[in-house]
Amino acid sequence: MTITPVEADALDEVLDLVATEQAERSRGTTMLGDERDGVAAELGDLEPAWASTVRVAREDGRVVAASLVEWDEENARAWVFGPWVAGGDDAWARWARPLVDAALAQLPAGIDRVEMAGDVANVRMAALAEELGWPAGEVNHVYAASATAAAGWPDPVLTIRPATAADRETIRPVHEQEFPATYAGLERLLPDEPDGKFHVLLAEEGSRFLGYAAGRVQPDGDGYLDYLAVPDAARGRGAGRDLLVAIGRYLVDAAPHHDVNLTVQDHRTPARRLYESLGFALQLSMVGYERPTSG
Repeated sequence: MTITPVEADALDEVLDLVATEQAERSRGTTMLGDERDGVAAELGDLEPAWASTVRVAREDGRVVAASLVEWDEENARAWVFGPWVAGGDDAWARWARPLVDAALAQLPAGIDRVEMAGDVANVRMAALAEELGWPAGEVNHVYAASATAAAGWPDPVLTIRPATAADRETIRPVHEQEFPATYAGLERLLPDEPDGKFHVLLAEEGSRFLGYAAGRVQPDGDGYLDYLAVPDAARGRGAGRDLLVAIGRYLVDAAPHHDVNLTVQDHRTPARRLYESLGFALQLSMVGYERPTSG
């Protein structure tokens, strides 16, 4: 079994394989889209560059399986993409584990958390995670709303304004409580020098902080709501709905696909009811698997 890097002139062949596998929920990772152009755009946004981390298996000269990895040394986290394996269970048994091992072998020292994720239908990934000893996390549901749905949303009642770096310490307690060890801290959401990557809104009543929301336009052209949280003491005032409407309208307008997508944990039933009441439709359900930390 030989797993190798990829020459530049073979990257299109790899992308064809990845896009084909991504089109089937039972065979792909949920951290990418399911159309070739969208997959290419998402891969192009990874750091390090996906071309440098992708590893492949070949049979008769053809690329038949692949994996790649992204990492964030500052937050000591990494994400395995794939493995993608063309063919049936025999091919999966031959290549899936070596491809994950090849991804992990590239990680810098000090990376504590490593994850991969797939749709709940991807039972092969679930079995691989069990073999690796990576426990499954909570199921998360992906919802999406279109511009048509957004047109029927009620106007916010509360004061909703753009957040700045000066609001970081106001937002930090609820951000860290609701999203511990997440992929984007406040310094990334609200840098000292705005970089336009995230759009962050804050809800207020007078001078009282009632919650925040953060979203962005993804490389594949979809709008995505990354975070929405309301402090416990502010619940019941409609801040969640107002923030969702405000950030959702911004994303629907800004995103080339004129939509807004979000992910919500299975246990957050009230949030799911709110999304559904505003016309968000369930797209898929996914589960992540995380390598146990050595500590």
